[in-house]
Amino acid sequence: MHNIFEELKSLGFDNLDKAEIFSAEAKGKKAEGTPKSQEVSLDAILYDKTYICPICDKVFTSKAIRSGKNRLMSVDTDLKPKYDRVDPNIYECIVCPKCGYAALGKAFTTVSPKQLSWVKEQICSKYKGRDYPGILTYEDAIERYKLALLTAVVKRVKDGEKAYICLKIAWLYREINDVKKEETFLQYALTGFLNAYNNERFPIFELDELTTAYIIADLYRRFKEYDKALQWVGFVILERNVSLKLKTRGLHLKSLIREEKAKVSGGEPGAK
Repeated sequence: MHNIFEELKSLGFDNLDKAEIFSAEAKGKKAEGTPKSQEVSLDAILYDKTYICPICDKVFTSKAIRSGKNRLMSVDTDLKPKYDRVDPNIYECIVCPKCGYAALGKAFTTVSPKQLSWVKEQICSKYKGRDYPGILTYEDAIERYKLALLTAVVKRVKDGEKAYICLKIAWLYREINDVKKEETFLQYALTGFLNAYNNERFPIFELDELTTAYIIADLYRRFKEYDKALQWVGFVILERNVSLKLKTRGLHLKSLIREEKAKVSGGEPGAK
C-alpha cells in the first residue's frame, strides 16, 4: 500500500508505512498556490495572523486571507470552492514552526491534557522542522495538511474531523491534477464521513447532517456507485428541513447521477 504520509519523511516521520487513519480500514512540477499574474496583489489579500501553540506555547504567525478580498467563482459538486485570487484551502492548515503540532485553524487550540501528552511524544519528539515560504505552493499545503492528518490520528480525534481533512487534501490534489492521489483521499473522506454520520453528533466543523449526506452522495457518484449515491441524495432532497440552496444542489446532483448511470449502462464512460 502506498504510504500516504510519504511527504512527512523529511520532517522526521519515517515509519508511517502502516499508519491507519480510520480504524474501520483495518477490516515533479510545482504548482503555485496563486497565479503569477496576481502575485503583486497578494500583500493586499494575505496578512499575518498570530497564534499561540497549545502544545509548546510558541507565539508565531501564519498567513490568512483578508475578509472580502477573495471572490467565490464556482463550487464543485462535492462543495470544493474556487476563488478568483487565492485558494483559501492552502492557508487553512496551521503548523507550529517549533514543535510541529498541526491542525486546521478551527481545531488548532482544541487539545485535551491526554492529547497534549500524545502529541509531545509522537509528533514533537520527532519533528525536524521546516521554514515554509510566506506564499505557499500546493505541495507545501499538502505537506502541512498531511502533518495535520497525522496529528489528528495521534490526538485520536473523531472520524468526522479526519474525514474533513482528507476531503481538503483531495481538493488540493485536484488542483494539481493528481487524479490517483485525489481519489485515494476521497475514498478516505467517504469512509470517515460514513463513520461519522452513523456515530457522531453534528455539525462537523461547518458541515451539518444534511450537507454531510450530500457530500457522501457525491463521493459515491465519483466512485460510480450510483445506486448508493441516489439513496443518499434522495434522503437530502426529501428531508423537510433541507435549505433551498442545498435542495437545489441535491436536485442537480440527482440529475447528474442519473445521467452518468445511463451512460455507463449504455456502455459509455461516465463523466467525472
